[in-house]
Amino acid sequence: MLKSTVPGVHRERRQRLSDSAPDACFIFFGAKEVVRSNSTHYPFRQDSDFLYLTGFDEPEAILVLVGGKSHLFVQERDESREIWDGERYGLDRARVVFGVDETHAVHEFYSCLDTLLTDATSVRTTLGWDADRDRSLLKALHGASRFRGKGRFGHLPVHSPLPELSELRSVKDEVELGLIRKACKATVKAHSDVLRKVRSGMTEFDAFIEFQYSLLRHGCGELGYGPIFASGFNATTLHYTRNNELLKEGDLFLIDAAGEVEGYTADLTQTFPVSRQFQPAQSRVYEQVLGVNREITAMIKPGVSYRELHSKSVELLTESLLSLGVLEGDPKELVLTGAYRKYYPHGVGHYLGLDVHDAGIYHERGRDFLLKPGMVLTNEPGLYFREPGPYFGIGIRIEDDILVTGMGSEVLTAGLPRTVAEIENVRSGGVWS
Repeated sequence: MLKSTVPGVHRERRQRLSDSAPDACFIFFGAKEVVRSNSTHYPFRQDSDFLYLTGFDEPEAILVLVGGKSHLFVQERDESREIWDGERYGLDRARVVFGVDETHAVHEFYSCLDTLLTDATSVRTTLGWDADRDRSLLKALHGASRFRGKGRFGHLPVHSPLPELSELRSVKDEVELGLIRKACKATVKAHSDVLRKVRSGMTEFDAFIEFQYSLLRHGCGELGYGPIFASGFNATTLHYTRNNELLKEGDLFLIDAAGEVEGYTADLTQTFPVSRQFQPAQSRVYEQVLGVNREITAMIKPGVSYRELHSKSVELLTESLLSLGVLEGDPKELVLTGAYRKYYPHGVGHYLGLDVHDAGIYHERGRDFLLKPGMVLTNEPGLYFREPGPYFGIGIRIEDDILVTGMGSEVLTAGLPRTVAEIENVRSGGVWS
């Protein structure tokens, strides 16, 4: 059982979701085990929506919310399989531990569906991820419509649960914030360890191993996402994943990596010189990106929209490109024509939580969704130069994780050396605490 599994908390989340559409039947499918090769599997990771609503961390499970009750379908106890795979909760224990109203064997799901749908007027479930499962579910819904009679009811309409669920998941409760804080704290320590220990002659992979070891020591059982350890020109590739080249004097090293605690991840990026000091061109670009990072952080508060944050980052980074001599012309015109996109091709951030790109609505039908207390998002401006010139091969991104508070914001990833002077001090053997 996950340490954060608190039946009352998950029960409250399920109730809030049910209350958003009281006549609907919500159906959520847990993750399956995924074959890596032959008879081996990737480490199991529960579906994030399922984890949010149940805390249940076994594969092949199904959750149904209907008529104010929660039904959890799980694998039955099986001693012959438990010898190989470990103990299962089974029906009785799962009901008690996870605080659901009823539990059923997972193989009984489709035979139970007719009864569960008796008083529902619609179905809320996610289609499109598993074609075989979609076919089975739609066949069962068709059978349910025939069971109920074609005249009055017909086929129940199927809608996505994501609008309601995304709105719930975007505001974190205290249990979630505790786990995110722990992931952020361990991630900052791991980045600090790498910043102190990396030297030329090592490889990107050597740095990754040091980072992962530090994460484990500080309480993160997993990486939150595929890590990026990109030195030199590699740092201009946004999702560089080879992580195997030699670290060379004079290059920059961009590390975008973070730890996960019980499903909740941090997301942190630092950029520093492989040498003891930044080269002048590197320092100029770094200071520009850091300045934008800090201005965006100062803007984050309740009532501000993501669009405002990103638009401000575009405006500021366009001004940076002008001051660096990379662009010429009127700043407003350069923004309108998208001249900055060659050097700043991504957004300024995203929601963060159970997924690194977490559930949450940015805008819908022309309406911006505004930040609320309890939301967590990243702040990650960057500049990348892939064409010949004075800044060729420089890629710099500076990313922090920000909690929106009642009055403003809190930087959850504070504590990492960020200024040029602070980084050069640590790279030269200075103390940082």
